[in-house]
Amino acid sequence: MTVSRGFEQSLWNAVDRLRGSLDLQAAQQLLLCALFLRCLADSPGDPSPGGLAWHEVLTSASHRGEAGRALVAALDHAWTASNPHSGWMPSESIPLGPAAEPFLREVLWFVNGVADPRQVFDDFLEGFSSSKTGGDYFTPRHLVQLMVALVEPQHGERILDPACGSGGFLVEAARYARERQGPDAAVRPTGRDVNTQARQTAWMNLTLHGLEADLGTHPIDSLRADDTPAADFDVVLANPPFNLKMFGDELRWPDPRWRYGVPPRSNANFAWVQHVVSKLTEHGRGAMLLPDGAASAGGVSRSIREGLVRDGVLAAVVALPPGVVAHTSIRTSIWLFAHERPSARGQHVLLVNAWDLGGTARPGRRSVSTEDVERITNTYRSWRGDTYQDQPGWCRSVSFDELAARDFDLQPIAYTGTPATQDDDDASASQRVTELTGELYELFAEAARLEAELRFRLGDV
Repeated sequence: MTVSRGFEQSLWNAVDRLRGSLDLQAAQQLLLCALFLRCLADSPGDPSPGGLAWHEVLTSASHRGEAGRALVAALDHAWTASNPHSGWMPSESIPLGPAAEPFLREVLWFVNGVADPRQVFDDFLEGFSSSKTGGDYFTPRHLVQLMVALVEPQHGERILDPACGSGGFLVEAARYARERQGPDAAVRPTGRDVNTQARQTAWMNLTLHGLEADLGTHPIDSLRADDTPAADFDVVLANPPFNLKMFGDELRWPDPRWRYGVPPRSNANFAWVQHVVSKLTEHGRGAMLLPDGAASAGGVSRSIREGLVRDGVLAAVVALPPGVVAHTSIRTSIWLFAHERPSARGQHVLLVNAWDLGGTARPGRRSVSTEDVERITNTYRSWRGDTYQDQPGWCRSVSFDELAARDFDLQPIAYTGTPATQDDDDASASQRVTELTGELYELFAEAARLEAELRFRLGDV
């Protein structure tokens, strides 16, 4: 059952009305917490403790100043029930205060009337991921589905996301295994995140999908405080922060993860790459989202790419359409890693140019369709099998020697070429102008909103 757009819009409006008095991410977190407790109330079981907790929170909403305290108490109780040995509690990251109370009172009654709170929870996770003003720890669902399909999680496998955000990769990996191997198929998910609210959201998301995961005992920066064993995971999926600068010397000390070179200070892209690779078993597979600049950066980044290709660890690079990742206009690619590959592929790397795929979700944003996912995954599977053939403008299997001749530039378009017809070029240019125009109008609207908010605040001074 899908919630009505009118009801969903009412919830969005409730968030928006408090934008001036409560940080938007805090409001989003409170809304997700309320939806989570309502979902627990609807869960089958003996007279549901979740139902009792929801009733108490709802009752408290009618008393000024009590909704927030009731909410965090219910969340702490639910967390303790599933994580009895963890020293961290959700209440440590719930943004409470005078501004939160009126928001909670309104939202709790809205949430109580939702017919399908699970669907609304999922919809809002997706909505926050595509909102420029939303949280920064959600990966769009269509990219999650594509990356999971490329690594094909299987029953019993250990799955790691070292920057797990809302836990979308872990949830999708479990769903993928069940869909293909039956309802009893199960994976063993592990997630880490430095963001406290993201970790809490991951716990709620996993719980609502009937999954237990190792999320650590506290928020963790996977690069600086790694606590997961090496070579221990069958699948690693990651969408880490792009181009994150590294401060201090902690990442330059001798570290077994830096097998192909100490990562540069300028950004952590290749620290994340080597972290992912270091976690894979001898039969492991990894998928990681990276900015396109990682494919051609010089210096030690170039040396690390050479090592990955020489060892046959880097299997493929898939260049994605522009606008598929919220919060950034940077072009992105999926890098695929595999310690085990067909002997016929040797030191070859599959390069896929998917720039022209994806439909326009809204101005300046594109999404990868089910058909696009199938085309990309079928290409990769055929390359790992024995039916693969190069397709001009789409894909090429490129040898070590050719990559070396181009200084290990891994941008697919440099090798595949593009389907070059004038009509296609004109259509692409026209579509880009439309997308940029849409982004400009969005910026105009945001500027107008900020001006109105500033005038309102100045009026209070």
